[in-house]
Amino acid sequence: MGGFLILGAVVWLVVVVITVQVAVQKGRRAWAWAILGILFGPFAMFAVVLMGPAKRGGSGGGTGRRDDSSAAFFEAPDEK
Repeated sequence: MGGFLILGAVVWLVVVVITVQVAVQKGRRAWAWAILGILFGPFAMFAVVLMGPAKRGGSGGGTGRRDDSSAAFFEAPDEK
């Protein structure tokens, strides 16, 4: 029984690492997605995989970010 618990913990941590790597590749904040990965495991991984890349300045004027305050939590800051 203890072996399955250890195996589950290792698999969960691997999922968190994959979640963070995908989030960084898509321009999202690594620490926010690490927390989501720890809490929700594979569900967070699937969410970040299905999400598109973070918007960066597009042609619609403005900053290209959504107006809601939660967007700043999940998207990486612009590099200047």
